[in-house]
This record gives sequence, C-alpha cells and structure tokens, in this order.
Amino acid sequence: MLIPSRTNRRIVIAVMVIFAVLLPIFLITSNVRLIINSDWLYEYNWWRNSIPERSGIPESELDRAAGQIVQYFNDDEEYLDVRVRLGGIDHSLYNQREVLHMKDVKDLVQGTFVTSTMTGLLLLILAAIGLWLQGRQFWRYLVQAVKWSAIGSIGVIVLIGVATAIDFNAIFTLFHFISFANDLWRLNPQTDYLIIMFPERFFMEATLMIAVMTVAEFALLFLAAALMRRRYSAQRR
Repeated sequence: MLIPSRTNRRIVIAVMVIFAVLLPIFLITSNVRLIINSDWLYEYNWWRNSIPERSGIPESELDRAAGQIVQYFNDDEEYLDVRVRLGGIDHSLYNQREVLHMKDVKDLVQGTFVTSTMTGLLLLILAAIGLWLQGRQFWRYLVQAVKWSAIGSIGVIVLIGVATAIDFNAIFTLFHFISFANDLWRLNPQTDYLIIMFPERFFMEATLMIAVMTVAEFALLFLAAALMRRRYSAQRR
C-alpha cells in the first residue's frame, strides 16, 4: 500500500472534487444518449400518446421514421429527410422549417454525445490518478466524492422535478430559448409532423426517465464504492 504524503492528499482531494463535478455530467449525458438511441422509447411514445391515430401514420412507418431520426443523430448527414410509405407511395414527412430545426437539434444531440464520451474518459483518468497516488485508500476518497456529487445532483434533480410537475411547459420553453438561437422550434401542433409525432408529454416523460436513471446510478455507484472501501478496510485488520 502506498503511504500518502500531505501533498498527495491535497492532489487527490482536488482530483476528487473535479471527479464529483464531472460525474453527474457524465451520467446525465450518457443517459440522454441511451434514451435517444432506444427503440423502446419511441414505441412507448406511439402507444402512450396515440400517435398513429393523431398522425394518420401506421405504427410500422412511425418505427421506420424513428429509425431514420436515430441514424441521423449518429451520422454525418447535414439535413434530415424522413420518408414514410403511405398508400404505397414514399412521402417526405417534414417541411423545411422542421428540417432546419432538426439540424439545430442534431448539433445539440451530438454535442451531448461528445460530452458523454469526453467526461467518461476524464473520469477514468482522474480515478487512475487517485488510485496511483493513494492506493487502496483511494476508495475512501471515492466514496466521499460520489456522496457529495450525489447529494448536490439529486438536490438539483428534485428541484427540476418539482418545477416540471408544476409547469413543464415553462421549463420546456426556457430550454428552447437557451439551447437555440432561432425560433424554428415554434411549430404548429396541428400541421407539423415533428411535433405531432413528439408532443410535449413525450419530452416530459423522457426527462423524468433520465432523472430516475441518474438517481439509481448514483445509488449503485455509492454502494459499489462503499463495498470496495469496506473490503479493503477489512483486509487491513
């Protein structure tokens, strides 16, 4: 076991502070990435919000459209052209305003994907530094980092959850004002298929799913770190 010096302790504490800040960013962006790429979310949406009836598009074609959207978020195409087959004929589903908005959405989504990857790599590097400097004592610092990260993050999540329950529309509108430099997101729920397919309730429930997943992951991480700390503490006796 490494014998930590005062300098090492200070470095490890600084490393763990950065770790605690980056951890919720990694978990949230990773969960966003998982949700966006999950077929079941779209299938749930079709059922939950009666999208086939509201849109006049069969569920099989909605699935096809969702697959094209997911592929678009993960490829290098600049513009989205969602096509569905209605009456034996392929139709381009979204109008120019919707296509331009989806370009903005893609920039935001891919930025989230990059953030997920980069924060994940940084967390691994920080953990490796902490383990190298402190050896088995590292788990004691990791438990504290996860604990304080979880307390702060869950506090924010609860506040957002309360605000969402009170008025999700206001939160949703504020998100769009902050995230986009134009008003292309202002679509007509009667005529624009993008908002017909993905109503506000879809985003509200997806947000709640991400919040629940993040809280559960914090709990598992804290438990795992605590078990490792207990294991190495027992070995020292």
